[in-house]
Amino acid sequence: MKQLAILLLSTIFMQCQTPKKEFMPETDFYISEHSITYKNKELPFGKPVAEWVKNFGKYSRIHHTSVYIWDDLGIYVSESDKDNSIDELHIFFMNLDSPLGQMGKLQEAKGRVSVAFIKDKDKNVDLYDEDYKKEKYERIEKRNTIGSEAPKNFIYPFKIYSKSLNIEGAAVKAGMKVCDINKKREAADLPVIKYYDADLNSKHEDGSVTTLSNGYFTTFNGFLTPDEQAKADFYNIMYRQTEGEIEYIRIVHDKGQEYFKF
Repeated sequence: MKQLAILLLSTIFMQCQTPKKEFMPETDFYISEHSITYKNKELPFGKPVAEWVKNFGKYSRIHHTSVYIWDDLGIYVSESDKDNSIDELHIFFMNLDSPLGQMGKLQEAKGRVSVAFIKDKDKNVDLYDEDYKKEKYERIEKRNTIGSEAPKNFIYPFKIYSKSLNIEGAAVKAGMKVCDINKKREAADLPVIKYYDADLNSKHEDGSVTTLSNGYFTTFNGFLTPDEQAKADFYNIMYRQTEGEIEYIRIVHDKGQEYFKF
């Protein structure tokens, strides 16, 4: 009887100590270092864009001849520097219509601000008369819609990816910060993501060694030897954080040196 009581108490204690796993929502994308799937089908990295069309449907537009954008889905793929095979996938949680996009803060659209943002700034400025401001707003609006800074001239999809992603067993979605993602990863017993010097310039991109509000984050820590690098054949998963929030997920199909593309 005494042994039974001890066994029951031990079982209760172990149950109390077992960490509670977070609920993982149903996702279309599953992403890991060794497998990338969409709706349970392996994505055809290393093959031409025609194979990707079989998964996502026809792309919306082409940017600079080698980037294929699906505006409604919120993604793009790009070709390798060596041939026409696809070696990168970007999944966007921000675009030009997002708050940071309107403020001109996005990585690939710095300085491209919206009329709404300019009007808000002008509220506290009394230097301009109404006619001047009206002309300025019309000029910026024209530039942003049909001119040089029209959305079609940028890599950002017209819509962001609106669902959650399953990245190695942890949910990632729009609006998250690196700290939010690391909480999810810790709950799933996964290594946390850390700052990664993607362009190999040995600098923190936002000039800070503490906040790291801008830059790439990943679990990748570098290859140990040149031989290891040459044999590498897996997926580098990078989280681009901009102004403290995840802008997009960048996935590079790595074969040796291509891991260091930026």
